[in-house]
Amino acid sequence: MSDVSAEMQEDGLLRAACLKAVRRHCGLSTREVSGRMGIVHRTYEHFEAGHGRLNLDYLYRFSEATGSDFYGLLHAIAIGSPEFAVRSADNKFMMTFTVLLQSYDQRVGDGIRDLDTRDLIAAFGQMFDGLARLTEQRADEAAAFLEEGQRDLSSKRPKPGR
Repeated sequence: MSDVSAEMQEDGLLRAACLKAVRRHCGLSTREVSGRMGIVHRTYEHFEAGHGRLNLDYLYRFSEATGSDFYGLLHAIAIGSPEFAVRSADNKFMMTFTVLLQSYDQRVGDGIRDLDTRDLIAAFGQMFDGLARLTEQRADEAAAFLEEGQRDLSSKRPKPGR
């Protein structure tokens, strides 16, 4: 097998993993998704199995059918992470990023060429570090809330033998 066809097969397996993970996350069957996409079920199965080249029209229709993030799917494939496809499916993480990127492109235009790679690394690193801190903070807040609520519920519950 040539390097090109081996790479295409690996890409297909990655696409398949992303699509299956998102479809399952949404609780949909292959028949439901193919119906929502308006394609024959067998064609959908071929698509979900990762056969052939990436079809952006089908990928977009899949994201519409599942209510997931088209750009999240693209980036999940690009970074090799089916988990990212699921993680970004509901909150539209990459769609949000892409909308803001489009706005930035329109605002700055050719000035983008003048940016130094080190500045990009610093800016994106700061943004992602901030998001990571926010995620950790929210998880801590949720854990504290549940712990306090559990104590409150336990204090009001009848004790055994009463």
